[in-house]
Amino acid sequence: MDGDEHMIMDWWGIPYMGFMMIAVWAVFVIVGVLIYKDAERRRMNGALWLILVFIPWVGVISTVVYLIVRANYPIQQPSNQYPSTVTYQNSSEQQKALEMLDERYARGEISREEYYLMKKDIEYGK
Repeated sequence: MDGDEHMIMDWWGIPYMGFMMIAVWAVFVIVGVLIYKDAERRRMNGALWLILVFIPWVGVISTVVYLIVRANYPIQQPSNQYPSTVTYQNSSEQQKALEMLDERYARGEISREEYYLMKKDIEYGK
C-alpha cells in the first residue's frame, strides 16, 4: 500500500468500513429521533426508547419491540381546557341552546363566569 490507500482500508482490510460505520450510526440517530418524537406524541417514555435504540444490536430489537408496542398507545390529540360533551347537528340547535343560556343568565340562575364558560362551550365546543 502506498500513499493514502491505508485511509480507506480501516478495519480488517475492508474498504470504506469507516464510512459504513458512520452511515450505520447515522441511521441509528435518525431512527432514534423519529421514535422519540412518536413516543412523546403517544405519551410514552420517549427518552427510554431513544436510549434503547442507540444501543447497537439492542437498538434493532428495541425498534421492532417499539413498533409492536406502539399500537396500544394512540396518538394523544391536544384537548381544550374545558372539553365539550355536546355536539350540535345544525346552527338552529346551537341558537336554541344559546337562547336558553341567555334566559338562565337573565333569571340569575348562573353566574357571569359560568355564563361565559357555557357560551364558549356552546359556540366553540366539539
